Amino acid sequence: MKYNPIRRLNVVLIASICVGEALIMFVLPSFGATSNFVAVLLDVLLLTLITIPLVKWLVIAPMKKYIQDLESANHTISAREDQMLTALNALAKAKDNETGSHIMRTQKYVNLLAKRLQQMGCYPDALTDHQIETLVKVAPLHDLGKVGIPDQVLNKQGRFTDEERGLMKSHPMIGETILAASQSADVDNELISTAMKVAGAHHEKWDGTGYPRQLQGEQIPIEARIMSVADVFDALVSDRPYKKGWSIDDAYQEIVSHKGSAFDPVVIDAFIAERKGFEKIAGKN
Repeated sequence: MKYNPIRRLNVVLIASICVGEALIMFVLPSFGATSNFVAVLLDVLLLTLITIPLVKWLVIAPMKKYIQDLESANHTISAREDQMLTALNALAKAKDNETGSHIMRTQKYVNLLAKRLQQMGCYPDALTDHQIETLVKVAPLHDLGKVGIPDQVLNKQGRFTDEERGLMKSHPMIGETILAASQSADVDNELISTAMKVAGAHHEKWDGTGYPRQLQGEQIPIEARIMSVADVFDALVSDRPYKKGWSIDDAYQEIVSHKGSAFDPVVIDAFIAERKGFEKIAGKN
């Protein structure tokens, strides 16, 4: 049974009052005849002397230990989560340096978009400070599934064949599967759950023409909708083995032109508002 300090406090108070009153019934006669006021005062004094030590011994001391153990457990969980994220991030970056640079830039873009949406009052239940922090932490894992794509396909110069395109389109499900395998069956890990949304759905499109599940509109997790804009922008402006990077202006116009088709209109509004921030990050990297 889980430790319940409120239940224990209630039990201790009730027990101490009952025991205290029983003792007082035997102790009060020893004071001889007293006025009602003195009797009540003695009753309160004796009850206090009995109750306070019991509460300290049976409630406060165990509660302090419980809190210390809880803080220690939370610290351990946080440290393990950080270790796990570090390992998964290293795995995601393992393909090549450009993938690693892409990961770091998109993480910064996601932070900009999420905070702008929060300022705009959009999706308040899904974009609290804590949830944004979690999203930013796991954003580098969006392309984790590319570890399962052969290098000759991932780094191919030129157009993909239909088979190669199919392989590339499998990376969201590969990433989601890897993350699902790292999650305990009996514990809902918020970091992993958010990472699965990002990895598994960041290629879905607002109009339902994306992949792998052809989700539409708000069926797509907001975390993935934010990731999608950040991912596409960086893909457009970056040099890849098969193309030269676009200019900032061309990439901006391309993304805005797909507002309401490929991208959540509200996320595009945030993107428009954060254009200077995107330019600054793209320029620095």
